[in-house]
Amino acid sequence: MVDWYIGKLVHWYIGKLGDWSSPNLPVSPEVYDEETVLSFVGEGQYQEFIASKGDRLPPRMARTLRLMNLEPRMRVLDLGCGRGEIVLHAARRGAEVVGIDYSPDCMRLTGRTLEVASERDRDRVTLGHADATALPFRDAVFERVLMLDIVEHLHDWQVSRALREAYRVLSPTGYLVLHTLPNRWALQYGYPLLRLLSHRLPSTPRSDVERSVHINEQDLLSVKRALDEAGFAFEIWLENLTLDQALWQDEKRFTDVRREAYPILRNPLVRAIASLLMHTPLKLIIANDIYAIAWRADGKKPSIDHRRDLPESTQSPVTSAGSTQASRRFLQLDS
Repeated sequence: MVDWYIGKLVHWYIGKLGDWSSPNLPVSPEVYDEETVLSFVGEGQYQEFIASKGDRLPPRMARTLRLMNLEPRMRVLDLGCGRGEIVLHAARRGAEVVGIDYSPDCMRLTGRTLEVASERDRDRVTLGHADATALPFRDAVFERVLMLDIVEHLHDWQVSRALREAYRVLSPTGYLVLHTLPNRWALQYGYPLLRLLSHRLPSTPRSDVERSVHINEQDLLSVKRALDEAGFAFEIWLENLTLDQALWQDEKRFTDVRREAYPILRNPLVRAIASLLMHTPLKLIIANDIYAIAWRADGKKPSIDHRRDLPESTQSPVTSAGSTQASRRFLQLDS
């Protein structure tokens, strides 16, 4: 029996050593400084979000909120909360929200975002520094767990651990909402086709920042495999919200490929062709958004809203401006 325990301990230690001595080390949290995190959404977008008291919400976030199907007092965990837009809107819908991130600058940005919330909404939010691969929560405590634009920043071993942790803390009646961008197949096979429409587009669709932090871009099969291995039941699909984003946002904000691509994607003929191709197998290389709804194997499949008729205004139906000083609560987490 003693030999068995020693063997298990050695196996655990070698596994931990392998994680940290391999080239697959986690991206340092210092990489996600304020300038980098704001660059993901383009110059001025976050400032406009704050100036609108959080009402000016990008299409992808509006779509995600609808998939969350929130109800008052629902317990929500946002893994990698980033700038905090979803944390704010989930609280406005009456949910009890926990937002975690391992980047100190992301925590500060989320706190700044909450300054536009009402005092009542801020009281519904708890923020904490934590790692998605080792969550400091009891089992089965959240009705919603969010992994939004996080898996492309994680190595496979981190994705595996984060999904297992999400499964553990998810209630049997709840579900996980996962979104990742880009679809690797769209960039590898679809983007060269887009370049045929304009030779002004650069040879690579990725910005310098994306090349440095997108260490594990996904496709349908890789996301499916990861969810399978974590034990989830799930539904996974593709959407092309880049078209909505192109209409919603001015390309002049960007210094990368989007500056040249957005005018093309606003062209009515291009949009009509893209919409038609989304009903064919070519959607695998055209759609850039991967969504999944996942639930515990002992749970019940949720009702999933697949409607794509997003309203022209992506403002929240509930707005509540509060004081300019957020009274943030931070979790005391184990190191």
